[in-house]
Amino acid sequence: MKHTPDITRTLILAALMLGMLSLVMPKNKEKYLADMFWARKTFAPAKYQVVLLGDSRVYRGISPEVMEEQLPEMEVLNFGYSNGGLNPMMLKAAEEKLAAKGQRVLVLGISANTVTAYTQNNEQYLQEVNRPREEVLERLYLNPILYWFSATSPEALKAAWKAEKATTYYRSDYHMNGYVESDKFPADTTEALPLYEKDFRNFQVNDQLLEALYQQVKAWTEDGIWVLAFRPPLTSGMRQLEENMGLYNEAAIKAGIESAGGRWVNVPWYNYSTYDGSHLDKPSAERFSLFLADEINRLMQAKTGS
Repeated sequence: MKHTPDITRTLILAALMLGMLSLVMPKNKEKYLADMFWARKTFAPAKYQVVLLGDSRVYRGISPEVMEEQLPEMEVLNFGYSNGGLNPMMLKAAEEKLAAKGQRVLVLGISANTVTAYTQNNEQYLQEVNRPREEVLERLYLNPILYWFSATSPEALKAAWKAEKATTYYRSDYHMNGYVESDKFPADTTEALPLYEKDFRNFQVNDQLLEALYQQVKAWTEDGIWVLAFRPPLTSGMRQLEENMGLYNEAAIKAGIESAGGRWVNVPWYNYSTYDGSHLDKPSAERFSLFLADEINRLMQAKTGS
């Protein structure tokens, strides 16, 4: 008797085999998850009660998920970018992520880098905003599937399945609320110093950018948006470099923010540790996120009198 191929059964078995393979094959998170991460951050809807803005010290140093545990009924978006500036374009983009009604809080991580001419071009943000529409849609909706079927190679398979434990690593885990959980082993708290020293030879804190920032804080405050600002925690060596070469004057910036109606948070920087002198390691990022959430609660209590 001639057998008729059971196409349905074959397809189901093939799908099951592919699904099982997708669970054990190495994944390319730097391609698929990172691309999806930046697309979701850039095109996030206007629904958040708290939006965090700044450079990589913000997006690698503050977890919205941890903050939301201390802020009931508030959604938090980390809207930080690499070399993200605090200039009119980015300030407007961050404001547009806030919900239309209810309590609205903008949190500004003001490092020296965010208020220099070096970050005015907003290169990473504009790269994401200006991507072709079909590419954006692919990153938003297809990448979650493509990630599980990442292209690989014999070398990648061998490395993934070797039993040897890595003695060094740099890890970036992408959370779709805008936070990149980061860590490096072994840590080197002087690693970032030469990079910033090179930047500060050509770019220092810009007074015009600061004045525009103060004016925007004043406008937000008058519009009922609460503003909380801080200096991201750093090593003592990086702080000195920012102040001496970058001309960062924390006392003056604090005064400018407060005179515009914002709230300045004095960060106990010595309570936190970095893996390169500039970015918080995972445990410190989580503690710092809790610290900021507590500060937002204090701000709300002060504003509402409750």
